[in-house]
Amino acid sequence: MRERIAQLLPEVDWICDRELKEKVLATYEDALKTGGWEPDDMARIPFTLLIPNCPASYLTHVRGVTRMAKAAMDEFNALYRDEGGYRLDNDRLIAGALLHDVGKLVEYEKDPEGKTVKSQMGKDLRHPFSGTVIAMRNGIPSDIAHIIANHAHEGDGSLRSPEGVMVNKADFMNFETIKSFLGMK
Repeated sequence: MRERIAQLLPEVDWICDRELKEKVLATYEDALKTGGWEPDDMARIPFTLLIPNCPASYLTHVRGVTRMAKAAMDEFNALYRDEGGYRLDNDRLIAGALLHDVGKLVEYEKDPEGKTVKSQMGKDLRHPFSGTVIAMRNGIPSDIAHIIANHAHEGDGSLRSPEGVMVNKADFMNFETIKSFLGMK
């Protein structure tokens, strides 16, 4: 299962720390098993239930957020390294971006007709909370769990880490752009 997850999420190879990379893959394996999914289901699960008949998959969304956050980080680091010495951490950002929605794998389930719906766990806990728990039980450090916990509206009004800001903005750029294409408010 872990090999297939790595194939579906090739951006995991952007994580330099091998131990962290393994923890990210273990977190995905745990979430998929807990939610009753197979790795390839990530390409069929809608990335959100807030957009009716969402045309984008969970897998595409996670990869998109990760790729956009990394591109922004690379530009930020190139521009600001000489002005204040600001530098975003690659591994923290990539791991946080890859895991930001991992809780959706337990927040959602397939109903008897094969439609993706909220699970009981999803009704009780939104994905930033369940994702943080799953990540931490798989050894993800608290600074990365912070990104997961604060990536959505639950983190509004809190002080996000610099990498958390990038993931939050990349996430909403993806979400809001898809909504705009569909003519939603």
